[in-house]
Amino acid sequence: MDDNTPRQKKPVFLYIVIAVLVAALAALGILTFLSLNRLTALQAKVNEMQNTVKEISDSAANLKQQAKELEKLEAQEAAADAASQEPPSGQDDASQNSASQEEGMLSPSSGNSFTDNTDESLDSLLSQITTLLPQDNGNWSVYVCNLAKGSEGSINSTKMQAASLIKLFIMGAVYENYDALAEQYGNETLENNLNAMITVSDNAAANTLVGYLGGDDNEAGKNVVNQFCQAHGYTDTSMGRMLEEGTENGDNYTSVKDCGAFLREIYQLCSNIPTESTLKNAEAMYHLLKLQTRTNKIPAQMPEGVHVANKTGELATVENDAGIIYDTANGIDLVVCFMSENLTDAGKAQENIAYLSRLIYGYYNEI
Repeated sequence: MDDNTPRQKKPVFLYIVIAVLVAALAALGILTFLSLNRLTALQAKVNEMQNTVKEISDSAANLKQQAKELEKLEAQEAAADAASQEPPSGQDDASQNSASQEEGMLSPSSGNSFTDNTDESLDSLLSQITTLLPQDNGNWSVYVCNLAKGSEGSINSTKMQAASLIKLFIMGAVYENYDALAEQYGNETLENNLNAMITVSDNAAANTLVGYLGGDDNEAGKNVVNQFCQAHGYTDTSMGRMLEEGTENGDNYTSVKDCGAFLREIYQLCSNIPTESTLKNAEAMYHLLKLQTRTNKIPAQMPEGVHVANKTGELATVENDAGIIYDTANGIDLVVCFMSENLTDAGKAQENIAYLSRLIYGYYNEI
């Protein structure tokens, strides 16, 4: 071979480029592998978190169910405790009543009355409510009527200061004499005064209507209200003074039984339930009660969609409310009445009425 023949050069640069590309591809493969591993790990964590959330949700649901069951058990236990604390047969009732009054408590032996002794659920309810009534804030009466069953019961029903509950019976007397009064004073005048008396508890409107009942004679008007009450069996109810007058010559009285009976009859007449009631214009009275603007007691804690047609009554040491609870969840509408007097804390009494009304509603409609 001729030593002068030129040698062929190797493509070193090409080898370098190929090597770099191979290294880059290898690095990319490694990164891809690591990314896939990381993505897999993240997906596993997400799945784990989802499982944890589901477990928490399931636990919360279980706790809620257990809480409901616990509430039922506590209610049953309270009823059992109340029953176990009843005095044995033959014990001196008078001494027990005296002790109960000194402690500010109501005596179940003399205070509870039932028109339907077969209603064990009502009996149990009243026993539990008795234990929940304030012991150091006045004297209390309670009435409950299960309108679906027609059973009723009361705790310590007795004559008490009516305050504005007397306006229920003024309304009843006016509607009983409505045609004659409308002819003399005008339909619009009557309706305006009735609306003001019931929906905003206007005392001037109440006095005006009593005057109308007596032909512009207040004493005669009060007598008409009293005659109405006696004729319809509301024997604990009487009107002894005009609204905002002093009590030197008398006062206005009623009981939870009388208020409860009045509202029960209105509901029965408006619902076409057989009744011996002879109240007139029940639909008009029910309509006015549904327009009530004072809703800080019986209606205050009711669930959304549940309605109350009620009339309140207040004095310095008196908190009353009587209402029809309707549009209920289980279709068990109720009449509930509370009266309290000799209070040391009126605001607390309002809260008690709201709380106990909610319990009574739930007893029948949330089980």
